[in-house]
Amino acid sequence: MRSPSDAGERKAVADIETHGWHVIKVLEGGDEPAFAYTVGLQHSFGHPELVVFGLPLDVAHSILNVAGEAIRHGAQYSVGTPTDAFLEDRLCTFCGVPDRQFRNYLGWNLWFYEGPSFSALQIVWADASGQWPWHSAVDAVVRGLQLDVRADRADRVDIVVEA
Repeated sequence: MRSPSDAGERKAVADIETHGWHVIKVLEGGDEPAFAYTVGLQHSFGHPELVVFGLPLDVAHSILNVAGEAIRHGAQYSVGTPTDAFLEDRLCTFCGVPDRQFRNYLGWNLWFYEGPSFSALQIVWADASGQWPWHSAVDAVVRGLQLDVRADRADRVDIVVEA
């Protein structure tokens, strides 16, 4: 863990020491949706960091805090695990985040861990009918709001699988 050198870094480290994680919120910009991610889950609990795209930032922050509390109490999330614990009337699941995307979407973790020595999961949320962004029947808005960070270049989820 790196030593903090400014107020923002001190706040992040203090949150990690107190709560076990810190949440970073990133405003939408250009064609990129807003997103939020954790810093410190792996340090505190041995759990991959989490990132979620395309939701209002207060909702994303809340989801990450709910997940963090569950992890503190022993929950372990992994690729493909479904959960209904984060969003009312919506399922979520998890996809692995390749380390080549860490610089794009998990920058504070690179600082905190002093490099890419951590793992991360993307929380992906279904549409109101339970369709995932990669299914052909998914609501186009839901597909458009979520990036697929597994792709070589993160892009809107455009890999469509017939349901």
